[in-house]
Amino acid sequence: MEIIKNYTSKFEEQETIINYDYQAKRTHIYTDVPKHARKYERFIDESLPIRKGYSPSGQLSMIDGTLTDDSNFNIRRKPKLTDAQRQRLSKRAKSNLRKPSEASADD
Repeated sequence: MEIIKNYTSKFEEQETIINYDYQAKRTHIYTDVPKHARKYERFIDESLPIRKGYSPSGQLSMIDGTLTDDSNFNIRRKPKLTDAQRQRLSKRAKSNLRKPSEASADD
């Protein structure tokens, strides 16, 4: 593992790049967005080469490595729901659940 101390990047130049190589069946990530580096650090395969950059204050600010095979991560943000939307989703989920008496009657 290569560690880069005092790593900083300009806000306008920060990026996160995630590439999947179909031949090697591996996913590579490079990010110099501190929030993303901290989020995806736990998915990095420690057995392969890794580069990590730390800010002068000691926080992780860059990561460059390969994700583990069993990595399952989500890039999108959680939707912000209104109370009415939450209630509708809750009602729909409850109506989709099968009651134990209905499940045994079908068998």
